[in-house]
Amino acid sequence: MTYQNPSVADFQGYFVRDFPYGTDPANNVIDADIAKAFQMTNINFNPGLFGDQASYTVCYLLLSAHYLVTNLRASSQGINVGALSQSFAIPQRILDDPYFSVFTTTNYGMQYLQMILPQLCGQVFTVVGSTRP
Repeated sequence: MTYQNPSVADFQGYFVRDFPYGTDPANNVIDADIAKAFQMTNINFNPGLFGDQASYTVCYLLLSAHYLVTNLRASSQGINVGALSQSFAIPQRILDDPYFSVFTTTNYGMQYLQMILPQLCGQVFTVVGSTRP
């Protein structure tokens, strides 16, 4: 299935209260910041984990917000990128995982993990049998 990636306007509409949008890069999140986060999301996003457009969109936006915050922290430590009043108890297996642990650095990354981790688990069954030549 092919999904439609969200737009910058979709991001701003979803995170309407989370970031200070504007045109001044010294004090605001600008469209180019969001586009950069989308590029990073495209590299690290598996569309095969999602069964519908709505789930795909929410997870894509959460991962993009994670990368946006990470990029803003790296580029300017003083910018106010908003805050969530959520907390997560992070299981040790996640903290020890070299891939998943990077998502524990932002609230958005943790929300993304919370949504995709169930998609990464499955059940495996074995069946006794043989094949014939």
